[in-house]
Amino acid sequence: MHAAVDAIARRFPIGPCEAPRPLGNGLMHATYVVDAQLGRFVLQRLHPKLATPEIIADFRAVTAWLAAHAQLAPRLVGPGVLQDDDGALWRMTTYVPGATHDKVQTPAEAEQGARALGRFHRVMADFDHDFGSQHPLHDTVGHLDRLRAAADDPRHAAAREVVAEEIDLIVDRLSLALLPADLPRRVVHGDPKISNVVFRGTRAVGLIDLDTCNRHSVLVDLGDAVRSWCRDGSEDERQLFRLDRFAAILKGYAKCGLALTDPEVAHLVNAGRLITLELASRFARDVLEDEYFAYDAARYADRRSHNRARARAMLFLAEDMAAQRGAIADLVGLHLGG
Repeated sequence: MHAAVDAIARRFPIGPCEAPRPLGNGLMHATYVVDAQLGRFVLQRLHPKLATPEIIADFRAVTAWLAAHAQLAPRLVGPGVLQDDDGALWRMTTYVPGATHDKVQTPAEAEQGARALGRFHRVMADFDHDFGSQHPLHDTVGHLDRLRAAADDPRHAAAREVVAEEIDLIVDRLSLALLPADLPRRVVHGDPKISNVVFRGTRAVGLIDLDTCNRHSVLVDLGDAVRSWCRDGSEDERQLFRLDRFAAILKGYAKCGLALTDPEVAHLVNAGRLITLELASRFARDVLEDEYFAYDAARYADRRSHNRARARAMLFLAEDMAAQRGAIADLVGLHLGG
């Protein structure tokens, strides 16, 4: 595999380069950093479901807009995307200097991340682009429908028995948590986990991993930030909800983000729990279909085992969010009104 990665890197117009080095541990793309004569670059083997011509074109448009508005963003190199001998697509971009964090350590980091997310929403507010991708990451109704369909598929009967309890809980609770369809649709990042926020020192300066940008309610971005920043541990660990980090997110977004409408503020109270349950539905579906998320082979026997642990951890977090709903609502009212 190392030889194949090196070979594809040298096909991009970056001059002589060193051997690519693995970068991060994302669930989707295999990512490498490449030091070359013309600078430092990021090379990614794109996951097949995120390697469509439409997603690639949307990525090109989003990154060009951000660069034109003096925002930190990667830029495609040369042709941007090349295909290897096995048919896999590889993308090379410029390297965005700075540090990324695997998890939020303090409320101050959460506030900085929310400021960066807010600035992204504001800059993208006037982005006049028809997104070609039909794979929005937070298609909650679609995720719920696909989980039901997979659970009813006789091919998954054996796996269904393993995760039946979790599926029943997810379907019941997610069905009651959906956002109304008439909320404003704006450009969203789609996957604002903290490892997609670039820091320089203590300041968050921008966002990376822009494959999932699309038009949606900004509550899916805020909800995803709340889900991933307001807990400790990895996604397969049962962790409690951190109210101090939630308050910091609200404070940071109120400072730098868009002015939310009254309905958006009202539904923000439940946005973190919604996205937590949505992610649980995706993990549970992959227990059945066994094809999407990467898994830790050092800790789990197979993908299904890891995804069941992830689904159960997300359900645990959603329950704790429900238990703290009163305090969550008070903080939303304090920082954003309502």
